[in-house]
Amino acid sequence: MASIPSDLPTAFCFSGQGSQYFHMAAGMMQSQPVFRQWMEIGDAIVHRAEGFSPLAIIYDKARGKHEAFDQLEHSHPALFMVQFALAKQVQALGLRPDLLLGMSLGEFVAMSVAGMIPFETALLVIARQPRVFDSTVAPGALIALLASPAEIAAVPGIEKIAEIVGVNGARHCVLACLEAARADVTAALDRAKIAHQRLPVPFAFHSRWIEGAKDRYLASVADLRLETPFWPAWSSRLAAPVHRADPAHLWQIVRGPMRLRETVAAIEAQGGAHYIDLSPTGTIAAILGQDATKGPSRRTALLSPFGKDSARLDSLMALT
Repeated sequence: MASIPSDLPTAFCFSGQGSQYFHMAAGMMQSQPVFRQWMEIGDAIVHRAEGFSPLAIIYDKARGKHEAFDQLEHSHPALFMVQFALAKQVQALGLRPDLLLGMSLGEFVAMSVAGMIPFETALLVIARQPRVFDSTVAPGALIALLASPAEIAAVPGIEKIAEIVGVNGARHCVLACLEAARADVTAALDRAKIAHQRLPVPFAFHSRWIEGAKDRYLASVADLRLETPFWPAWSSRLAAPVHRADPAHLWQIVRGPMRLRETVAAIEAQGGAHYIDLSPTGTIAAILGQDATKGPSRRTALLSPFGKDSARLDSLMALT
């Protein structure tokens, strides 16, 4: 088994909405005590503040992995908790990050792991966000595409009913649209023979269609104060590390486009990294495998809907 070059920086990677599923990280809950402890701490915080148990919802035996985990008030804190707890588990085994990379909601995880926002504060901000959007914007959708921005732009009329809100790889993008327009969007993509998949997300995040939530969102984070990070926390919105995060930046995390490909290119220009994907699906590692990482860079995904999470963790620690 090959080892990772010792001079290669370690980058913890965190994803956003769309990567969640029921029973995510179930193997970690069963076998990794630090992961389970942080999940239980987060569960108690959310239960006390919001009146429901994320753990009961994530690991509901009546739900299958194939079912859409699309209730934002549940999936938002669940995604945050799983990724934060996994970062703590990896750290407890002796692997420390040299930098953190967050995408969308994952930026909040990265900032919290970096020490910029206390765990409880960040989790409560995330848990309260769904109410902001429920009361201010129309239902929408995010659609993942296997196509380049140029191919998408060439679809007749697509710019009137959808926006490219994420460029993750050379041929991996995300579109946003209103729910009312989704059938027209998918029909146009089908005609253009562009492979696509709807993500389990109920709003058109990162697009003009959530602009109506701006004032309430800014009010909800107005009192948040962020500390200096322990490690560089890279924002896929800025394609650069976050040095100061004010409410305006926190709004842009959900309103502005995701620029994962540009962000990774900037990290690669500094010599690359070993990207440890802590997202539930391993999507970031898969995207990086398409075209983003060259030279000595490596990528490792720990979680998968197909299980064997603890075995992957053991393999990672053997590499390091």
